[in-house]
Amino acid sequence: MSGSTPLLLRAEAVSHHGTPLEELRAVSLAIEPRKFTLLSGPADSGTGLLLRILGLLDRPDAGEVWFEAHPTSALDEAERMKLRNQAFGYVFAEPFLLDSFSVAENVAMPLFKINGLDIEQARIRTAQVLDFAGLAGAADFRVADLSVSDQHKIALARALAIAPRVLIAQDAGSQLSQQDLREYLALLRMVPEALGVAVIATSPAGSDIIGADREIRLAAGEVAADSHPVAIEEAPAHE
Repeated sequence: MSGSTPLLLRAEAVSHHGTPLEELRAVSLAIEPRKFTLLSGPADSGTGLLLRILGLLDRPDAGEVWFEAHPTSALDEAERMKLRNQAFGYVFAEPFLLDSFSVAENVAMPLFKINGLDIEQARIRTAQVLDFAGLAGAADFRVADLSVSDQHKIALARALAIAPRVLIAQDAGSQLSQQDLREYLALLRMVPEALGVAVIATSPAGSDIIGADREIRLAAGEVAADSHPVAIEEAPAHE
C-alpha cells in the first residue's frame, strides 16, 4: 500500500474475552477506504464480533479501534452513537423494516432523524439510493407487499442513504435463496466503486463472494490469513 493512501479504520491489539464465539486475541489490522473487505472463518472464529467492534457496536476488552486517525475507546455512548450515525451504515441478516410504511418512507427516515435534511433533499437522496438498489419504481409500494429479496435491497438503500464512510454488513441476506443471495451480494460488491463507501462484511456465502478486494480469515479469534495485508504502521498518528 502507498503511504499516501489514508486509512479509514484500524484495530490495534483488539481483544475480547468471553465464550469461544465471543473471543478475539490481540487482533491488529487496518482498513482502507473504498474497498470491499470480507471477514471469513468458521463459526467460532470471531468474525461477527470483530465486525461489530470495527463498526463501534461493541467495545473490545483491550486494545484500540481508530477511525480516521482518532481513537474511539474514550468516547462515551452518546459520542459513539453520533459517530455511528454520521459515518457508518449497517445491514444485517434481517432487514428490520417497518412493514406498514412505504419503501421511500423506510429509506428516508434516517435522513430526517440523523442528517436533518428537508423534504426535497430527502426525496432526491432517497431516489438516488433506490435507483442504485434497482428499486426506482417501488418507492410508493408498501414494504409488506414486496419480496424478501427486495426488502433486503431496501435495507441496503436505507443504510446507504446517509452517505456513510463505512458499510457494516453482518451476514446480510442470509435468509435469501442462493440465487437471490448471489444477486444481493453482487449489488453489495458494487458499493465501494459506485458510491465510494468501504464495505466490511461477513457473509453466509463466505469466500464465494466474487471479487472481494480483500479477505481476512480468522481462526480461534486470531488473524490466520490476509489476502492483501495493510501495514498498521502506515496509519496516521493521532495528535
